[in-house]
Amino acid sequence: MSIPTPEPEPPKARARKAAPRKSRARKPAPKPSDLVVEDLKQTVEAAREAVSHAGAAVEHGRQAIPEVTDVARAALDERFERMKLVGHEAADVAVDQLDVARDLIVEQVKARPLATALAAVGAGVLLGMLLRGPRR
Repeated sequence: MSIPTPEPEPPKARARKAAPRKSRARKPAPKPSDLVVEDLKQTVEAAREAVSHAGAAVEHGRQAIPEVTDVARAALDERFERMKLVGHEAADVAVDQLDVARDLIVEQVKARPLATALAAVGAGVLLGMLLRGPRR
């Protein structure tokens, strides 16, 4: 004999209360062409601003040219004057050195006339051989 088993009870369904839905009015999604047009408008406006700034920069540069030229000219004039002074000082030092060398040569010629004459003849022969070139 079999013992009857009770059938399991079906799960109880939960009672759901339907929440009232709020109606949301959705905005329609913008068309891609509208987005492109808006982007182009922004790009054109940015380009206009860039051109305006560039024009202002060019005008500022034009106005600054005379001032920059004057400053450069003054700096060059100052450097040129310094170079002239240094050049004159160098020339004076060179003249002084030549005077000292001439005085030393005169002293050597007076102190050792024979050695000086032989040195001069030797230098002349050497220069003559160098300038003559190779023999054939």
